[in-house]
Amino acid sequence: MTKLHPLAIRNDAECAKRKFPEPKKEYPILHARDERSPFQHDKDRILYCKSFRRLMHKTQVCFTGTMNEHIRTRLTHTLEVAQIARTIARLVGVNEDLTEAIALGHDVGHTPFGHIGEYVIHELLTGKDERKILNKFNIDPEKVGIGFKHNYQSVRALMDVETGYSSYDGLNISYPVLEGILKHSKLCFKKEPDFIQYETITNLPELHFEQAFSASIEGQIISLSDEIAQVCHDIEDAIEGDYKSKKLILGHIGEIIDQGFLKDIEDQPFIKNSDACKPRIDTRCFKEFTSWVIGLIVLESVATIKENMEDYLTRKEKSSYPKPEYYPITEDLATETILEKNALFTRLKDLQERFIINNYRIHRENGKAKFILRQIIKAYLTNPKQLPDSVLMRYTEVCEIQRVKKYLKNLNLHHETIRYLNEREFEDCRYEIISDPKFLRILSDYIASMTDLYAFTEYKKLYLEEDTGI
Repeated sequence: MTKLHPLAIRNDAECAKRKFPEPKKEYPILHARDERSPFQHDKDRILYCKSFRRLMHKTQVCFTGTMNEHIRTRLTHTLEVAQIARTIARLVGVNEDLTEAIALGHDVGHTPFGHIGEYVIHELLTGKDERKILNKFNIDPEKVGIGFKHNYQSVRALMDVETGYSSYDGLNISYPVLEGILKHSKLCFKKEPDFIQYETITNLPELHFEQAFSASIEGQIISLSDEIAQVCHDIEDAIEGDYKSKKLILGHIGEIIDQGFLKDIEDQPFIKNSDACKPRIDTRCFKEFTSWVIGLIVLESVATIKENMEDYLTRKEKSSYPKPEYYPITEDLATETILEKNALFTRLKDLQERFIINNYRIHRENGKAKFILRQIIKAYLTNPKQLPDSVLMRYTEVCEIQRVKKYLKNLNLHHETIRYLNEREFEDCRYEIISDPKFLRILSDYIASMTDLYAFTEYKKLYLEEDTGI
């Protein structure tokens, strides 16, 4: 086994603390036991959970409204982040299993329709949506006091929402993995000064809210890898999918080459060279171009990370007596901020933001996605009994509204939920239910869990066609 760098997280129970202690799995009939490391357990649990599988049908950044198997989904993006992150972790000598576990889990809380989905839910919960949906139901967003962001939701999905174990809710993932997942993205939206309030997450000391970046090198590497994968692969997807901006994008990449940001690229086999024209990319080999660019950015990033780690280690050893504590890492050594000084990446990111994210087809589909999600939420707030039994059961288990509890107790059913309150009882409690932060959080869980197709289908069932699945 490769020796880990002193700043790396170790593969032992002390480093991989979790909410519930876990005994070793024994298999007496085989005279054997499970010898996987704690972070291998975390990685496998994430890989096999339902939230991870649903990523297959969730949009990455470039949503075009139609299925194109050659364009990345949230799942393929996740696998590519994991691969880039493992490469960086190996080259700088930190824990690859921990790095991969964080990468695999970093987007499991993502909404349908990409980032537009999380904006819709967050703005609605905080009363910042232009439709002021909560106000139409006489709900005061300040009294609700919660918000939504996909990195928090990923932690919540793994801690509370996923099921399948007899001893606890969630997957009992270790805190270093959860903390890395939480910090792979910003703790607040750009226009908001404070982090989002998530009632079971925000006050956990193990998640180190005192700093915005991850407390482990492994967690910091995920935010870096996520940014590299997203920008470079969005450009490749735009060429593959031809979002009516292919020619424009290729022209700007040609300018980047002409201006010397890609040294030695002229000698690569995917470049067309002739006396009559400047070096240009052979679009049939654009994948090879993307791979070459990512390799260049990764190697430059690794050199920077190694320098940062050694400098931090030296200062720690000089200032700490008798023995330095390396965790939590209290400085940003390996996050996406190191890309701010990378001129090539800065140009590529500008290209992505201007000519891909701003593509007219994507804006039109985002508008449709906003409308669909808002209408779905309005339908559920109008009549929560339109929600599936599984969602109503989850809410009933945590509901603390006294009138609701009283009515449910009188039902004397084995699996009572608010669905079985009669019309008078339900109307007596309806406003308290839909304004209950616990109800709105579980509603958000359900919306976030939807795939793109499921959300489209649910909208049609609620508004456009008869649901015959009685």
